[in-house]
Amino acid sequence: MSSSAPQLSRYVGGLTVYLRNFGAAVPEPELQPYDSGDIGFELEATLPGSNIPRPALVLAGEIWQPAGRRLYERVEYRYDLIEYPVNRRRAFHMHDPEAFRRHAGVLVHEHCEESLGDPACDHYFGLPFQTGYDALNALLSAWGQPGPLGCSRLRCMG
Repeated sequence: MSSSAPQLSRYVGGLTVYLRNFGAAVPEPELQPYDSGDIGFELEATLPGSNIPRPALVLAGEIWQPAGRRLYERVEYRYDLIEYPVNRRRAFHMHDPEAFRRHAGVLVHEHCEESLGDPACDHYFGLPFQTGYDALNALLSAWGQPGPLGCSRLRCMG
């Protein structure tokens, strides 16, 4: 999937609105240019609800690499839900794809912590997300739900 810089700007704005529709506090987003020619974004959304010991957060980011005439292709992403009030984390990552391909035969991985900071496995096998909307939907469907995240059902890479 290739996108132009204006399309990516609208996409990031749409992800921000999506998070705000859940009541999240999200600063205005900006596409950041990098010296490499890549562009990217990082969002930090504070979710409503308990703020003890800290509020729940969604961290989202993507990096897009030039792919021809004024077009970019996504080469990395990070989508994390950190639920401090219930002490757990769920995340979907695509970074260092060649290292993960060599190590485990996959380009993406997941993180899952039933107890924050104490993962049973450092990296789980995962499936790629086509868009940030898909990743956010998966994370936000787990947000605030009672019971475990289901980390034991995931397949550990290591």
